[in-house]
Amino acid sequence: MAGANNDIFVLQSSGLFDDVIDGVAPNTSFYANDVEYKYVYYLVDCIYLEWATLVKTLSCPDDEKILYYKKKQESERKDVERAFGVLKKRWSIIAQPSRILEKSKRRNVIYTCIILHNMILEKSGRAFCAESYNEGNQPTNSLLTYAQKEVIQASIRDRDTHLKL
Repeated sequence: MAGANNDIFVLQSSGLFDDVIDGVAPNTSFYANDVEYKYVYYLVDCIYLEWATLVKTLSCPDDEKILYYKKKQESERKDVERAFGVLKKRWSIIAQPSRILEKSKRRNVIYTCIILHNMILEKSGRAFCAESYNEGNQPTNSLLTYAQKEVIQASIRDRDTHLKL
């Protein structure tokens, strides 16, 4: 339906967390304020739902440490928005709905565009860093039961964890 594809609807119907729910995502646990968080989080703006995996910008920082965190978080969000802008402008990816039905093929197309863009930046001397990432720590057991997947999905969307983080 026209107008129904807002950010929240797209998030709820997307496969963004499929790898986490299926148990095949890399281990991304981290500690904040001496609390362990098991799943990766995404930096979002204020319109998104209060899920454990979505961290919003703090609206009214009241000290220097929180203000510093807010500036860093907004900077990272801008970097991601620029990356999507490159995908849309340079490669005409995500500018219109995909005709590719398989999630793995869509992912490979996006990764290919990102790699090509990084190669162009590196060749022109405008690369940001020379880091490489090792994908060798992928979990091997992806045979989770339906009940286990429901528990993971509930923990991803947990509002209390969101508020603590």
